[in-house]
Amino acid sequence: MVQPLLGIESCAGFDISAACTGFIYALNIADTFIKSGQYKNVLVLSVDLMSRYVDWSDRRTAVIFGDGAGAVLLTAVPEADASFKGFYLNAKADKDQALYLKNTRSHYPVKAEDIDTKPEMVSMNGQAVYQFAVKALPESIEQACAKANINPSTIDWVVPHQANYRILESAAKRFNLPMEKLITCSMYVKQLLEENYNPIIWCRYIATAQYLAKNLRENLENQNKKDDNTRVIAITGNLSEEEREIRLTELKSYSRRVLIATDCLSEGINLQTHFSAAIHYDLPWNPNRLEQREGRIDRYGQTAGKVKSCLLYGRDNPVDGAVLDVLIRKAVEIHKTLGITVPVPIESANIAETIFKSLFDKNNYGKQLSLLDLLSDEETGTNNLTKQWDRAIEKEKISRTRFAQRAIKPGEVERELWELEIALGSQKEVERFMINAFSAMNCNLIKEKDTWLLPKNSSDFKNRLRLEEELDSIKRISFSTQTGEGIEYVDRNHILVERTATHILETALGNMNHSLASRCSFTITDSIEKRTTLLLLRLRHLIKTRKRSERESIEYHEFLGEECLLIGFCGSPENPEWLEERRAIELIEGIKVKGIGIDPKQEIEDFLEDFNQMEQELEKIAHQRAYKLWEIDQQKREAFE
Repeated sequence: MVQPLLGIESCAGFDISAACTGFIYALNIADTFIKSGQYKNVLVLSVDLMSRYVDWSDRRTAVIFGDGAGAVLLTAVPEADASFKGFYLNAKADKDQALYLKNTRSHYPVKAEDIDTKPEMVSMNGQAVYQFAVKALPESIEQACAKANINPSTIDWVVPHQANYRILESAAKRFNLPMEKLITCSMYVKQLLEENYNPIIWCRYIATAQYLAKNLRENLENQNKKDDNTRVIAITGNLSEEEREIRLTELKSYSRRVLIATDCLSEGINLQTHFSAAIHYDLPWNPNRLEQREGRIDRYGQTAGKVKSCLLYGRDNPVDGAVLDVLIRKAVEIHKTLGITVPVPIESANIAETIFKSLFDKNNYGKQLSLLDLLSDEETGTNNLTKQWDRAIEKEKISRTRFAQRAIKPGEVERELWELEIALGSQKEVERFMINAFSAMNCNLIKEKDTWLLPKNSSDFKNRLRLEEELDSIKRISFSTQTGEGIEYVDRNHILVERTATHILETALGNMNHSLASRCSFTITDSIEKRTTLLLLRLRHLIKTRKRSERESIEYHEFLGEECLLIGFCGSPENPEWLEERRAIELIEGIKVKGIGIDPKQEIEDFLEDFNQMEQELEKIAHQRAYKLWEIDQQKREAFE
């Protein structure tokens, strides 16, 4: 097929079959032809057509075997050193059939039973192949170097026919060859994407992030034109906050996404809903940054069952070695001892100075010490940093003793948690509110397993809630933190909850004819024995704080705080019997309507006429609440002093 297309009338040509090693075998044969003088030019073509034998539902083989082709033209030249230095060919008998293709219908003659038999697919025992390759790859490199009379340590590049990172790593360790960061990173990112992880690659420098993004785009994007769903984007400090948001929004629309970022994104932005792995390409000069980076994805709201983290270390990079020795290993040791991270006790500029000084402290040049050198009290930057860090550790141990769990009173903690839940609202309350609110707006949420579908007439409520742009990409929501890909987690702070609550409040207070909620109601129920009234108060507190200024004078600051408080009482407004806060909550959450046998409008009007008699009682409650908040603030301040 190829010969006539090249316009060659007559020449020798033949096929060899050696599976994926066929190209190496063919190169060896061509090299032998040219060195023997039999031929001056040899064209080597290599073709793999494995797709016809691959079971695409078998992940073990489908991600490895495929179709491909390549060609090289070898020409005789007078320079002796321009040829191949050496070859090593070997094949192992596969007695256990760890990698084989049983029936390709290539045997002859064809048997009658083969005519209607479907060809079997390629089969592989991954563990057996891995164990063989771990030994075979280093041995092949060693043998090839021996035949070429080359020391493996002088090799600049090893280009193996191997897709498994661990096999390459074992070969690199055996010959002390550096694993080039870019190549290693590219391979690991491909592996993560195949495992349905979406990684963030953290870099220290803008130039590194841009260089990495350029190369990864070439390796990852548009590899399969039919499946153009892979995107690689870099976000660095060169971009404004608005530009960062635009790029991040674009990236989130791809199912296979890779974000390359500098530490401008390691604080203040949540990335857990769209990324599930972190790669530290550049080691940070402050180990606290490692936690900050990983904390962007390994946090509340992460939908993946497992989050992966990888730290790339260049063995031929002395700065990486210094960062590991001076900072990260020490930080890991502290974390194992205390279970927490103790921040580096010096400024970033001093950290950089210590790292670079450690490079010179480790020089390999011999030096004759004098007596004065031995008596010198000067410390290395690393030792000085270590001592400061150790002092910070001792302070942290004392702090942890002071706030030890044995000093915590369970009753107080239970009360604090209950009050926190009452103030903020639980997820069950958020779910109940949203279901009832959407029902009141005549656009019910549709239950589907553990999630809810937004109504098909979603444009109506989007317009009413002013959420046309924000909810364009949201089709399915969940009120549970354990959500999957493509499901929006909705908590009390979600914009959908915020706008819904605002809309209902506005209609209740401003539009009497089309309100979605009542400002007051009257109910007959068996849940109580006496007439009971529940009031939802909106309290405003003027909070004053004071602190000492740089001029040693006292400065006062004021700010306004608001909260809602549910209270209840039995009897008449002029002589109320106040309910406990928990009882008021129970009534409003679990009241069961019995029926109405009297005029509710008249009952409400009678209550409103007597409401002014409660003014002093309500003022008292407001002052009590303000004093309680002040007490809580004082307790927190005393605990941290």
